[in-house]
Amino acid sequence: MVVASGFIEVNGLNDVEKVVNELKMRSIEVNEVNNEKVVFLIERETMAKIKNDMELIKDINEVENVYLTYYSIEGADEENLSA
Repeated sequence: MVVASGFIEVNGLNDVEKVVNELKMRSIEVNEVNNEKVVFLIERETMAKIKNDMELIKDINEVENVYLTYYSIEGADEENLSA
């Protein structure tokens, strides 16, 4: 499982609610809304699925840009412990 977090810049304050609703429909958790920025958390099976969903978010008309700030791959630290 891959967990990723980031934020989305929305074109304007009037569009924030529409973007938040769209994210929730796509099973993306909204953690915070600060003016025209929406902080999100997404969990998917692979990094490829995360990347695909990020590209789809960019295609939302009201979205100016999407930034990935953090990601974690489940079990990645366990490999280092057994080495």
